[in-house]
Amino acid sequence: MEQGLSLWMKRIGLWAKRTAKSMKLFAINRNIFGFLVFLCIAIVFWFSMTFKDHTTIEADFALEIVNVPKNVIYTSDVPEKVTVTLNGRGFTLLQYMMQKRERRLRVEYSDLVKVGGVITIDNYMWRKTIAKELPAGINYTTITPSNVEIYYSTGDHKQVPVVFNGKIHTTEQHILCGVNLQPQYVDIYAPAPQFDTITAVYTQPLNLNDAADTITVNMPLQPIKGVKMVPDTVSIQACIDLLTTKTVKVPIYCENIPHNKTLRTFPMAVDVNFQVSATMFNTITAQDFIVVVDYNNISPTDTKCRLIMRQVPEGIFNVKVNPAMVDYVIEQDEN
Repeated sequence: MEQGLSLWMKRIGLWAKRTAKSMKLFAINRNIFGFLVFLCIAIVFWFSMTFKDHTTIEADFALEIVNVPKNVIYTSDVPEKVTVTLNGRGFTLLQYMMQKRERRLRVEYSDLVKVGGVITIDNYMWRKTIAKELPAGINYTTITPSNVEIYYSTGDHKQVPVVFNGKIHTTEQHILCGVNLQPQYVDIYAPAPQFDTITAVYTQPLNLNDAADTITVNMPLQPIKGVKMVPDTVSIQACIDLLTTKTVKVPIYCENIPHNKTLRTFPMAVDVNFQVSATMFNTITAQDFIVVVDYNNISPTDTKCRLIMRQVPEGIFNVKVNPAMVDYVIEQDEN
């Protein structure tokens, strides 16, 4: 009997604690509810005071030039949008901004000022255009940008070469075999005053250090104001190869020898040492070199004659003749 009474007392205690906790939460929630009510009243009051008076806001308008002749090509960027500062009563502006239609300024091409391959949209044109777009009760004060210049061409174009602009340094064990551009030529469209002055276009600078393998990158061309390039990006391939050393035995030839004399050198052939890329190693042979002794450069007091390298193939480096001077004799022919 006592155990049952004790159990009921515990249950009554737990119920009392829960009830007290719920009352506290109700009091807190009541305070929050009251705060939110007053906040909403303040916001409504602020909106009513604000939108009753004149105010200014900024709105973005898409820019569109209409009725452009088919042979006209823009050679500079056309702004996608302009920012307009609008003035009017708050409620009128709010109603206008909440409309879900696209805000767009349509400028008539034939109305634009065109001088020297440049189209100009100025404040006069903005006023004429925006007056058609704004409803009654809303005016504009400023437009950004206030003056727009667009370069254009009437379709004249030509091909010009692309010139690599940069420096590529390899490691000591490698060599730059060449730089390939793809494409090598691009079409340019430009206003008439610029058209004939452009003879080439250049890549954006590309500077590499310690390159040890062939590198291919896409690089934009350097922009020229008022000029459109098609394409405006080229692929640059820097061909880098391993540098190796090679030696070939080259015979010595004599030149400017009088018809009644013979010049003999000892030895009759010399080693030519040079560095070459691994891919060209087997293509360079002794026949690509010419080593000579010039009779006119020999003094009677000389005991040795200096060798002259008359021909060296392209694509090799650090060419050395060993030995650089050789013994010689000049024989007089009997006939």
